[in-house]
Amino acid sequence: MAKNRGEWSEFYVILYLLDNPNLNLVNSDLNPICNNLFVVEKLSVNEKDKIIDYLLSTNEEIKIFFDNVFKNIILKGEVKSNINIIKEHIKTVNKGAGAFEIKEIEPLLKKMTGQKFLKSNSNLKYDLIATVLDKKISQKLVLKYSVKSSFGKPATILNASNLTDFIFEVKGLTKKDIKEINKITTSKSKSKLRDGLKKIYDLGGKIDFFDIKSESFKYNLQMIDSKMPEYLGNVLLNFYQNSKSGLKDLFLENNFFKDEDFALKKLSDFLGGISFGFFPKEKWNGINEVNGGLMIVKNDGKVVVLDLIYFKQEVLKYLMEETKLDSPSSTRYKMLQLYENDGKVFFTLNLQVRYKK
Repeated sequence: MAKNRGEWSEFYVILYLLDNPNLNLVNSDLNPICNNLFVVEKLSVNEKDKIIDYLLSTNEEIKIFFDNVFKNIILKGEVKSNINIIKEHIKTVNKGAGAFEIKEIEPLLKKMTGQKFLKSNSNLKYDLIATVLDKKISQKLVLKYSVKSSFGKPATILNASNLTDFIFEVKGLTKKDIKEINKITTSKSKSKLRDGLKKIYDLGGKIDFFDIKSESFKYNLQMIDSKMPEYLGNVLLNFYQNSKSGLKDLFLENNFFKDEDFALKKLSDFLGGISFGFFPKEKWNGINEVNGGLMIVKNDGKVVVLDLIYFKQEVLKYLMEETKLDSPSSTRYKMLQLYENDGKVFFTLNLQVRYKK
C-alpha cells in the first residue's frame, strides 16, 4: 500500500477528474484558458498486468472495468470524500519520508484496482488515457497524458542512467596530469567536477565533445537533429563548469545558431521528445506516445492541463521555461574520471533533465 508522492498523485488525478470531468486548460504560466472544451467520459490506466477503465455515467455512478470486463461500481460521493484525504496526506507527510500509506482510502482503492495499489506502466510515456468529448467539433477523442505533481520533489523528465552518458575527448595532457585530475574527481569534495574541469584547462588541456555512449539514445537525438548530440554535449560541459542550470539559457548560450527562433525550435523538439516520445534504451520512430498533453497537480490541489491539441505552443513554452539540468551521482556514473583508449584520453558526463518545480 505504501506509495511515494508521485504515485499517490497519479491516483489523486484520477479521483479529481472523476469528480471534475471538465478539463481546466491553462497557458504556460498555468493561468486559465478555458474549462468548457473537453469533458471526460472515461479514464483508463495501463498497468503491467491489466487495463483499468473508469466510465462516468449520467447519474452518480462510475463503472469500473478490468480488461473490458465489468468489475465494480463506485459512487461519486465516495470519490469526493477521498480526494481531500489524499491531498492532505501528500501535503503534510515529511518530504524525505519516501513511500507512505494512507489507510483511510484502502477500501476505495481496493474497489478501483482490485488490489491495494495503482501504478501505471513505467515503460510508457503516458500515465493516463482520457476519452473526452471535444465540444468544439462534437467528437470523442482518446487522449494520452503525462502527469506531473507539484506536491513533492520536482520530477525528472530524463532520468540519469549509463545510457545518458556523454563522452568527451581531452587533448594536451600528460600521464602525470591525468593522475592529478583523477585524484580530484574521485575525491569526496562537493565541487570535484567543477574543480576537475578547471584543472584540465589550467594544465593546458582542450576538451571536445566526442560521442554518446548509447547508440539508441544517440539515434533518438539525431532523429530530432543530426547535431543534437553535439548541442547537448556543449550544454552539459558548461553546466558542470558553472552554477547555471536553466536548460533554455544553457542551450542558447553554449551553441552557435542561425537565430534564437531556430535554437528554440530545436530545444522544444528535444523536450517534447523526452517528455512525450522516447526512452533512451530503445530506438524511437519519431512519433510521440503522448498526444493529449501534460496534467499538472498544482500546490493547491487543482489539476490543470497543458493541451497539445489546440495549445501546443503553450506546452512547449512551459517545458522550455520550467526545465533544468540536474546532476546525478558523480561516483555512481564515474563522471570526469579520465581513461585512455587507443592512445586517446576520454571522460564522461551524465545528462539528467528535471522540472524546476
